[in-house]
Amino acid sequence: MTWKLIIESLPKPFSRVWVKTDTGRETTGYVKSDGEWVINCKRIRDSGAKVERWRE
Repeated sequence: MTWKLIIESLPKPFSRVWVKTDTGRETTGYVKSDGEWVINCKRIRDSGAKVERWRE
């Protein structure tokens, strides 16, 4: 699968996908029904990283 920019499209809400952050880290995450991204890895989430790309 290819990486998709979050401005291109979003996955279905609450579907776990691979995400790539602005810090270059990869982990799993999901989008809540209101469009907010949640990064599953606490260490990456606590660093303030933002999701830039995602893939299934």
